[in-house]
Amino acid sequence: MSRKDYERLCSQLDNTRQKDHPHAYEVLSQEEREALQYWIERAIQTAPKADERHSSYGLKHEYERETKLYVSHAQFKGAMLVAGYLPTEKGEQSWHFKIRLPAYRSTPQGEQDPELNALVQKVLASHRDDDTYAVMI
Repeated sequence: MSRKDYERLCSQLDNTRQKDHPHAYEVLSQEEREALQYWIERAIQTAPKADERHSSYGLKHEYERETKLYVSHAQFKGAMLVAGYLPTEKGEQSWHFKIRLPAYRSTPQGEQDPELNALVQKVLASHRDDDTYAVMI
């Protein structure tokens, strides 16, 4: 999705009582955005119809489970927009997308993709001096 399309959709949501506004994506650091976008690229694929089993809220938890990095629901929704995934019903709090989650892991269960691990380590290193940053344990 282009930056213009992202801004247009976020602007449309400004006029609603939308909770978890995707503009929160903007407060993520560059390292956090890179890790999140990398995960979305590898964990999610487009599909012809909406996946009603996996909402934006559930996908956010999948990301956190795998990376141990916290993102808010709003930040995850913004990341999905930036990655080019439009919600099927943007008025809902939890969004669904025309996606599927393939068996994307190229490493055994419990191990992390080396490149994703390197991105996670960059996020952690960028927050070492920040006492307010939370890591999922």
